[in-house]
Amino acid sequence: MVWPYVLMELIPGRTLANSLNKLSREQRLSYIKSIARLQASLSKPLLFDRIGSIEGGDGQHVVGPLMTLTQECLGGPYKSMEDLWRAQLEQQFLHVLSEWCSLEKDLFQSVSEPECTPQMFAELFQLLSSLIPHFQPPKSYLPLVLHHPDIAFRNILFDESSISTGDLKITGLIDWGGAQILPAKYPDDLRTIGEDPFEKPGWDYNEDWYTVPCDGTSTGFSSQWPIAYGLGPEPIDYRPSVRGVINKFYLRAYFSVCYAEQLRTLHGDADLARATLFRDATYYMKFNEVVCGGWQNWVRHRTWIRETYWRLRMVGHGGKESEELIIGPNMYLGSVEEPLRDLGIFGEYPVAVEYEHSTEPPYKYVPKMYHK
Repeated sequence: MVWPYVLMELIPGRTLANSLNKLSREQRLSYIKSIARLQASLSKPLLFDRIGSIEGGDGQHVVGPLMTLTQECLGGPYKSMEDLWRAQLEQQFLHVLSEWCSLEKDLFQSVSEPECTPQMFAELFQLLSSLIPHFQPPKSYLPLVLHHPDIAFRNILFDESSISTGDLKITGLIDWGGAQILPAKYPDDLRTIGEDPFEKPGWDYNEDWYTVPCDGTSTGFSSQWPIAYGLGPEPIDYRPSVRGVINKFYLRAYFSVCYAEQLRTLHGDADLARATLFRDATYYMKFNEVVCGGWQNWVRHRTWIRETYWRLRMVGHGGKESEELIIGPNMYLGSVEEPLRDLGIFGEYPVAVEYEHSTEPPYKYVPKMYHK
C-alpha cells in the first residue's frame, strides 16, 4: 500500500489581528511600514516577460494563464495589458454571439444581472475598445512584478517579540496560491468600498469599485445615517466603522510614502513615477476592473465609461505612445451631460460631434457647428 503524505515547512511567527481598527495608532503605523517594505520587496522587476499566474512543477516555475483570487481564468499568458484587455472584450463578444442571438425582445435581464440592451452592449464594447490605447500606462509604470493575490492580516506572520515592542517584523507571507505577474495594487487591508459601512448620500452606487479604494474623508451628518439593529434591541453604532473608513484614507497616503522610501532603500529606485505609483494608478485600476469584470461590470460602470470617453475626447488626449498620465475625479455624476447634445432617436446613441470650449459666458463645451 502507498501512503499519501505532504511535506510542510514550519514558518515562525503569528498573525497580528483581523482588523486595523483593533490596533493602536502606533501599531497601525508600524503595520503600514512593514507591509510597505513587503510590497516594495516584491516590486523588484523580474525576468518574466508575460502577464499571468505562476505555475509550478518539478522544481520549475512558469507564467501560465491569469487566474483571479476566485479561480476564474482570464486566459493568457499575455505580452501586455493591451493584449489582456482585448482578449476580455473578445470573450464577452463571443458570449453575446452565443447567448443573445435568440432574444425575443431588445432586452437582456435576469434576477442577478443588470438590464442591458443589444444597443447598450454594442456602444460600451466600442467605447472600451477605443479607450484601450489611451490607458497604456506610461513606461515608468510598466515593469512587471511578483504579485501576492491577498496581502492581508490573515496571511502575514510577524515575529512575536516584535509585536510586543511595537516595531513589527514580518517573518513570513503564506497562501501564495494564485500568485501573479502584474502591476501592484493596494494591500487588501487598506481598501474600502463605497458602501463600507453604508452608502453615502449623493454617491452613485451603480458603480461599485472593489480594487479602487473609496476615499471617504468625512462622517456626514449622523442624523442621516441608516438605522439598523444587531442581535439585541439597541441600534448599531456606526461611529467606529465610519472612523475606520476615514482612517484608511490617511493610512493609504502613509503606505504610499513608505512604499516609495522602501523602493529607494531596497532597490535604489528613486524614480518619481514609481514613487507615486499608488496615487497615480486609480484610473488604470478602474479601467482594468471594468474591462475584466465582464459585460455586467460594463453596464454597472456605464457612466464612468461614457464620461471617460468624452472627457478624453474633449481634452484631445494623445494616442498609444503618449506619456501623459490620466487622472481625474473619483466618481462621475453625469457632469458632462449638459455640454453633450444627444441626437439619438428611439433609443439610438449620440451622433459623433466635435466640441470646443466657448469663449463667452456660459463657459462650457459646445458643438463647433453651434459656436458663435
